[in-house]
Amino acid sequence: MKICIVTQSLGLGGAERSAAMQSIMLTELGYEVHIVLISNLNSYEYKGELYNLGLLKEKSNSFFDKINRVFLLKKYLKNNKFDFIIDNRMRTNSIINEIGVCKYAYRKFNVLYVIHSSSYKSEIQENLFLKKWLLNRAHKIIVVNNKLLELIRPFHKNIEMACIENAIDINNIRLKAEEPFNVSFPYILFCGRLDEGSKNISLLINSFKESEVFKKGYKLIILGDGPDKNIYEHLVESLNIKEHVLFKPFTSNPFVFMKHAICTVLTSFYEGFGLVLIESLSLDTPVIAINCETGPSEIIKHNVNGILLETYNVNELSNALIKIVDNENTVIKFKKNALFSVQKFNKKNIAIKWKAALEG
Repeated sequence: MKICIVTQSLGLGGAERSAAMQSIMLTELGYEVHIVLISNLNSYEYKGELYNLGLLKEKSNSFFDKINRVFLLKKYLKNNKFDFIIDNRMRTNSIINEIGVCKYAYRKFNVLYVIHSSSYKSEIQENLFLKKWLLNRAHKIIVVNNKLLELIRPFHKNIEMACIENAIDINNIRLKAEEPFNVSFPYILFCGRLDEGSKNISLLINSFKESEVFKKGYKLIILGDGPDKNIYEHLVESLNIKEHVLFKPFTSNPFVFMKHAICTVLTSFYEGFGLVLIESLSLDTPVIAINCETGPSEIIKHNVNGILLETYNVNELSNALIKIVDNENTVIKFKKNALFSVQKFNKKNIAIKWKAALEG
């Protein structure tokens, strides 16, 4: 069986990391896997043959160049005669581009559209007819958590849907986390894209300030890149905590940071899954997250493997940080329960679900 995974890139985001893991799982299941990149970012490990349309995008990205890349995508799919296409893109491009991909390039192919974020609900509500029409020939729609399945099902009643969570390779993560690491101070970690509209990192910065855990030697590491880095740097400076907050660039091995953190924090307005949470837990690192509409509640069991907060409240998050820093017994309990709580997301278990979706 030949499968083509289409993804925005193989770098930066959780959806992209998930696509890379799909290529590994499906290759190990014995399928022939190809990967099409829309943008030329390639940092994650993958398996399969790569077709990088992003190289052309870097050279020129006019309207006619975009149309040409749709034709090239169609040609590549047709020449390779794929049995299935797995589309991991966010599908938030221009109307013309999406029609070109979904209705022209994918025409006559079995396409599994993966919805990675609960933001899709608001996107489809803004343009209900168009969004439903774009996916109305889908072979299946795959969502990454059960709550998201409930939210999306009413919009695509006539299409088969399935929940397949994002997967991790626990052994590989734990191996990479053993690489040399030269940070000698205790710290709280954020890991992800620096995008205020979705990740809400200002809440974490303000809560870190209010908690005053930096007076006990704890720092905040913000690991990643994104469009709003300057906003966060200015906020840190205005709060007079510049010496206690470190900005570190995106790395293909965030696991070494996760392993040594006292906790990993996620304050997102919306998530699909929250891959960073299971990655941290696989390294016995407790997590704190806001219970946004989908994602964290299916990973975090409150006061068992981490802390799940119900509101975007600075004081509540501040108290959670203090609890982690001051209560050693709580941290020991969370660490004890962490790894077991994410075994169900290990790649062998998730691969079984992909096999069922493709062959069932």
